[in-house]
Amino acid sequence: MSHRVLVTDTLAESGLAILRTAEDVELVYSPGLKGEELLREVARSDALITRSGTAVTEALVRSGSRLRVVGRAGVGLDNVDVDACTARGILVINAPTANIMSATEHTMAMLLSLCRNIPEADASVKRGEWVRSKFMGTELNGKVLGIIGLGRIGTRVTVRARAFGMRVIAYDPYVADAVYERVSAEKVTLGQLLAQADIVTVHTPLTDETRGMIGPDEIAKTKEGVIFVNCARGGIYQEQPLAEALSSGRVGGAAIDVYEDEPPKNNPLLAAKNIVLSPHIGANTIEAQDRVAVQTSEMVVDALRGSIFVSAVNLPFEGVADADAAPLINLAEKLGLFTAQVINGAVTRTVVELWGVEERLTKIISVAALKGLLTPYLSTSVNFVNAEQIAEQREIAISSTTHPMPRDYNNLITFRASTEREEFCVSGTVFSEKNQRIVSVNNFRVEFKPEGHLIYAINKDVPGVVGKVGTLFGDREINIAEYNLARTSTTGKAMAIITVDSALDPETLNFLRSFREMEEVKQVKL
Repeated sequence: MSHRVLVTDTLAESGLAILRTAEDVELVYSPGLKGEELLREVARSDALITRSGTAVTEALVRSGSRLRVVGRAGVGLDNVDVDACTARGILVINAPTANIMSATEHTMAMLLSLCRNIPEADASVKRGEWVRSKFMGTELNGKVLGIIGLGRIGTRVTVRARAFGMRVIAYDPYVADAVYERVSAEKVTLGQLLAQADIVTVHTPLTDETRGMIGPDEIAKTKEGVIFVNCARGGIYQEQPLAEALSSGRVGGAAIDVYEDEPPKNNPLLAAKNIVLSPHIGANTIEAQDRVAVQTSEMVVDALRGSIFVSAVNLPFEGVADADAAPLINLAEKLGLFTAQVINGAVTRTVVELWGVEERLTKIISVAALKGLLTPYLSTSVNFVNAEQIAEQREIAISSTTHPMPRDYNNLITFRASTEREEFCVSGTVFSEKNQRIVSVNNFRVEFKPEGHLIYAINKDVPGVVGKVGTLFGDREINIAEYNLARTSTTGKAMAIITVDSALDPETLNFLRSFREMEEVKQVKL
């Protein structure tokens, strides 16, 4: 069977060579294809590979009656309608690890350019000037570098900064202490980092938690003359307060590669003082683009051949994974996702236990659970191909066991996650017709659908709690779809899993937590 692969943007020759030499691939290389001709070619193709030049819109997806895979040769997905692809069962893949080294080196390049006034000095010499005293620089040696986000790029920046003689402090509540120890970074709180750092650099994805996390209040906590660096994602820094602090001299300098809106028209940073700007080129190296082309081409071919171990940013569906296994894989991911939103602290160990599940699925289910566990922290950069690797980098011990005989159910998946202070255990099963249920949370036997907006609550096992919750939700016109209760006679505690139509606002959530009977309340989205 031959798979037709359409490439509509320029792609490095190394990637094209993989597609040309694959015996089951027919390559159509048409960079710049537009309009009706593009739609006609997509309709005849099994896979589409693009970079940023082709907008993968809902209309384009609808035209792809044969389309099974969309490959984005890069990290960003701004030009891909992932929801439209998911609705049609089209796998969307990208190359999230290809630019790690390039982004790391660009961070150091931007920092050095700022500290040694390289752009201004270069322009001065080219104007025929020779004013050496004007360009007094700052050494990195002996300075304190504060890194927010100690992941794949953050750890590499740490190693290079220490080679410059810098002291590195880091804030990342989602990595184990062993990660800090491995790269010799000091673990601090965000407040401590802001107060101590001479230079602050961010290396996190843009999520609800990180959006605008460095604003006027955070700037006020820093040293006078602090330097800020952002080669991660636009929107992590609040641009207007940063521009004002640069112009006033409160912030000594900034090196910025990414922006909330790109290109940055009317951006306050464009007119700010003491700033070095670049046009989102952290991944623009020959080596990174070569890796992007190779990784994307390899994964598109693997996906067309039915492999689930590709860099998928949406869930695998029947036709991509084993149709019978897909509900179990999806359930395992939800168990991990549920755990991530409820457990307290950085996870150091995970265990997957399977009853009545084919042994061949152990690996896939374990990776799916890890993907779910890591997704709230890493957004779209975690997927089936890198979840295990990321977990290992974060010093999370991983193990799994299988049991041939079912226990209580025809099949059962148990996911255990441990922090330094607690172990959290959640179990789920798939009934007939692919109906998924979570059936146990810690020592509570409970049954609920793992979908939608959920409230997880632990309270004292005393009368009146359900009534108070119902009254609160009724007064605020919050519709309860399901109210599942469980209790244990040994602890004197009860647990509730409440399914609601939409997420609770912060005020309602805090009000619920204020009930004297409540011991723990978490909001969960599955």
